[in-house]
Amino acid sequence: MYSITDDEIDFILGDIEKRGIVTEDVKYNILDHVCCIIEMELKDKKNFNKFYEDTIAQFYHKELREIEDETRDLVTFKYYYAMKRTVKITGLVSVILILFGSLFKAQHWPGAGVLLLGSLAVFGLIFIPLNIILKFRDDKSKQNRSIVALGLSQAMFMTIGILFKVMHWPGANILIISSLAIFTFVFIPIYFFSRYRNPETKFNAIIHSTFMIAAAGLLFSLINLKTSHNVTASVESMDLFQDSNLEQLKENNAALYAEISHDSSKELEKFQEITAQLLKRMRDIKANLIAQSNKIPIEKAENMTLADVQHPNDMRVIHEHFEEAKGELSYDGFKEAVQQYNDGISDFDAANVIRPVDIEELQMTHTMLSVVLNELVDIEIQVLANENSYLSLSKGLVAKN
Repeated sequence: MYSITDDEIDFILGDIEKRGIVTEDVKYNILDHVCCIIEMELKDKKNFNKFYEDTIAQFYHKELREIEDETRDLVTFKYYYAMKRTVKITGLVSVILILFGSLFKAQHWPGAGVLLLGSLAVFGLIFIPLNIILKFRDDKSKQNRSIVALGLSQAMFMTIGILFKVMHWPGANILIISSLAIFTFVFIPIYFFSRYRNPETKFNAIIHSTFMIAAAGLLFSLINLKTSHNVTASVESMDLFQDSNLEQLKENNAALYAEISHDSSKELEKFQEITAQLLKRMRDIKANLIAQSNKIPIEKAENMTLADVQHPNDMRVIHEHFEEAKGELSYDGFKEAVQQYNDGISDFDAANVIRPVDIEELQMTHTMLSVVLNELVDIEIQVLANENSYLSLSKGLVAKN
């Protein structure tokens, strides 16, 4: 059995320190293990240095300080490896959910919203924050940690903004636009110049920055994608045509009322009252939606039309102030008003000239503001057309009498 000397112990201890082991317990534990192996297995004192190099190499893969790093991880970062596993799992889960959610969304299959909501929540609230924490742990350079943390934080806010957009929550546009602006005009320049100055990372800085600028530009163009001028003009012209028909029907009905007013009956007054109630409800709903979208008082919106709407593609207003709202100006309130109208006109003996309003097949929910406003105008035209037909029938009966 070989007997190790004090000088050899000092040599081993010094070499262990030079190799990056500074923690006392770790350092002396390695020393103890190395000394035991040498004493048990070394046969020839002349081969001490070579035998020591072969022995110490058994403790690491690349360098001995790996033990120091792993020990520090275990001491100062208790859940380090659990977090790494969580990052891998959440990354895989979010990618799978995004792919399936996008497929379901494209095919209009049920469950698309749940899949996208889950994927964005996992990606933005778990995967990215854990990456930021691990980056701070792994990277020793404060500059690199700050740059990567800034980029990942903007990606997190962008993901949360998209989540808000999908769920129609307020503040979505602010989150998306602000995070995209900071990413483009703050993070990318900092990232580029910090790495461009280093010859080793100069080429990668150019390539990565180019990709990031292109991605930010494409994402910005998609987020701010607006309806083309031709489509907007055609929708507005259709709205003007409908309004023209609406006004013409109102004038014709007013003229018919004037002609038979002296022979008006309670039945005619009741029909006029039923019609007026539904028309007023629709005018109030349109004024409320336009006011909420344009952020103006309802009084100012009462005489406005689709051409006056600042955001015709607004879906948030329909969701919050019509589809999910309560009261007379909600979609449920509107359906009740239509049902009351249909029940009212069913009492009149004019089945051949008036027809009930059927809104079941109309797309008045999960849609945009311009669609709902157009549908309301179409219903107004039908109601006025019913009134016109009934008044014309009543005029004919009066003339016969």
